[in-house]
Amino acid sequence: MRMDNYLSVCMFQLKVQLDCNSQDEYIIETEELSRQIEEAFDIIEKLNPDISLFPEMTYMQRYEKRYQELSKSRIIVAGSYYKGGINTTVVFEDSKKVEIPKYYASGAEPMARKIEFMPIEEFLKTYLKRHEFWVKGKKIYILNCMEYYHTAYYLARNEKLAKDLFGIFAICSNSNTRVFEQETECIHNHNEGLYTFMLNCVSTYQQKDYGDGQSYIYGPISIHEKEWLKKEGIQSKQNICHVLSLSRDIAQYTYGMFVFHENLSRYGRSDKYLNNPRNIILGNL
Repeated sequence: MRMDNYLSVCMFQLKVQLDCNSQDEYIIETEELSRQIEEAFDIIEKLNPDISLFPEMTYMQRYEKRYQELSKSRIIVAGSYYKGGINTTVVFEDSKKVEIPKYYASGAEPMARKIEFMPIEEFLKTYLKRHEFWVKGKKIYILNCMEYYHTAYYLARNEKLAKDLFGIFAICSNSNTRVFEQETECIHNHNEGLYTFMLNCVSTYQQKDYGDGQSYIYGPISIHEKEWLKKEGIQSKQNICHVLSLSRDIAQYTYGMFVFHENLSRYGRSDKYLNNPRNIILGNL
């Protein structure tokens, strides 16, 4: 079987402690967090995914060289951190570091006091290119939390922007995943060939629960594989595009190989049937 018809993806739902003041948000670097990240690095080395994701606000500068080493011939979305008062996404592609300022914020984020709402048309015309990456000839967009909520619908339904688009990858630190998932369901009602990889963290702010985990993947999935995953105990919802969800309040990871949608036969009747997804792994960190 030709594996160049697939992109392999690994997502790490970390359990973290976050805090903020009126200007900045920041992660508390604990021994437990270091253990989770270092275990994630070991998993990346073992599974060799094309794309790996860490949640919003979990980038740690002291692992800079490790991110660079692990991103050779692959993409690692290392999370984000506050830089000059702005939440900034950090992406390593083939050992090169790219930093992308976040353009949309919720009112709960300190950076919301420093920016004004940007019209969608301006974002798509002026800033979207910063979020665009290419893997195996396929385009992906990497977005940070509220960027997904405000713009993903327009990306999915714009014929030009959706051309060659494999999927949208979003990193979050979100206390209301359900609101995002409703948006995702709407997006996939209109674009059946698209993937959404939504990675949330499990977090506390000042010892109070905040980020609730429940990361998820939506996309074109073979109907029989959906049945097998459910029998294997992997959470599968009735929505025909729902692939899996991670648990609430637990540090977990998931890995899988996801076919280019134009090669998919949902029912397995075609002469060129490719099962999708393949080699799904779901484990605790």
